[in-house]
Amino acid sequence: MTTPIGAVPASSIPAARAWLFAQLQANLAPDPLSKSSELLVCLDEPGPYQPDDIVSIGEVHQTYSPESGVGSGGAGWLREDYQVHITVDTFRGGDDPAGTFARARALADLVVAVVRSDPSLGGAVDRARPASATHTAGWDDEHRGRHVSIEIVVDCLKTL
Repeated sequence: MTTPIGAVPASSIPAARAWLFAQLQANLAPDPLSKSSELLVCLDEPGPYQPDDIVSIGEVHQTYSPESGVGSGGAGWLREDYQVHITVDTFRGGDDPAGTFARARALADLVVAVVRSDPSLGGAVDRARPASATHTAGWDDEHRGRHVSIEIVVDCLKTL
């Protein structure tokens, strides 16, 4: 995709997020061990429908740097580096911290596997890779059960 200004390429972020969304929807499934649990894959924060398992493709942190010291500023001149934050959020009623963590970690492992299965994110980027994961676990705010949140950061690079 290019901008209306000549052959200057546009950011790869919309295409990368769209590919991640489509692949996560296609590859993630509701928890087979929990008959009542449902799964939502969404862009940004979920709306009013918030099932027990949510995978959200959220914030993007982006930097630009010149890829070439000379040239017209056209195609191949700019390097776009960014991080896509994907949050896995799992809730289970009752007091089963190990089971809740295991489900959240299983979803996080699938997110990582999706990125590793095509490090170009369907051709949207030159290279993507899982970079880090942060785990938070504990009781939910109303003390009805256990809640685990895992934020996965995916590093992306594209020469524009």
